[in-house]
Amino acid sequence: MINPMMLMQMLRGGNPQQAIMSMMRQQANNPVISNAINMAEKKDIKGLEKLARNLCNEQGIDADKMIENIRKEMGI
Repeated sequence: MINPMMLMQMLRGGNPQQAIMSMMRQQANNPVISNAINMAEKKDIKGLEKLARNLCNEQGIDADKMIENIRKEMGI
């Protein structure tokens, strides 16, 4: 499982795309993560968004609120 606080520290310190891909590759034995990596490499933005929203829904998380919170944390 990816630690959200570690993710935030990595994103603030450098290239967010490289940080996320690096963390995901460490979890590549997980089929969902492997699928996400493949979509990211193919630049399938719609597929990634659908995957993220489905994962949020499964956990009872409002994806739009999560995005808003992340943007606030990152000052976007």
